[in-house]
Amino acid sequence: MITENCCLYQLISGHKLNNRSESMGNGRLSAAGNVNELMRLYYFTTEKFGLESIRDRRLKIARVRELNDPFEWISMTGNKIVRKGMQRLRNELDRDFGLICMSRNWQHPLLWGHYADKHKGLCLGFDVTTKAGFEEVSYISQRPDWMELRQSDSDQFNWNLLRRLYLLKFEAWDYETEFRSVTQLKTKDPVSDLYFRPFSEDMKLSQVIIGERCGGSRAKLDEVLGDLCNEIESFKARSSFKRFEMVRNMRKSMWK
Repeated sequence: MITENCCLYQLISGHKLNNRSESMGNGRLSAAGNVNELMRLYYFTTEKFGLESIRDRRLKIARVRELNDPFEWISMTGNKIVRKGMQRLRNELDRDFGLICMSRNWQHPLLWGHYADKHKGLCLGFDVTTKAGFEEVSYISQRPDWMELRQSDSDQFNWNLLRRLYLLKFEAWDYETEFRSVTQLKTKDPVSDLYFRPFSEDMKLSQVIIGERCGGSRAKLDEVLGDLCNEIESFKARSSFKRFEMVRNMRKSMWK
């Protein structure tokens, strides 16, 4: 029934979404905490884009419809009205918002294989605060039903539902140990035609890990680090001798 799904349609109509933009805090959807705790998160990328990110002190914002999981934001099930509503919601979100996705773990070999150019790329370690808006993804085995999630028609519920949806993924993705921050799209870069989020005190670059197969030199990294060269820890990764994980290569001669 339309009446049973009216709050979903109010949510995706665009009016409430746009009206809430100014109250998100730096354009990010998050559950703001009172304690500004630091957390180390890791961003996997290719060597080329990693070096450019360091040089320009910014990260590319991923667009909603370009994410590699087709169930993003439409993970819940429901009738035809709900399904169409969720598709419309995702289109609206793609127009106005994007994501920065990071992992809690830099040592998982699949993360390097899938997101860092088959171990030829980089992993950037960031110290993030609660103000950066990163929240932990929950991994589930079954898609939730709309009627199970629906608790009330209140405005607050709509936004709690939105937050829940963008933090839900199928359990097969749990190796990513993902944290994500939704960021409002503001000014597009005129050269690349992409959106970026700058480094900040709340999302501070603290570490650069070089992939095991990466051919980039230490001098090239130092060049893009510039005045951050002495502040940022950097080292090369290698395959563990005993476990299925990546570890720090203690032989500095392996990266010159």
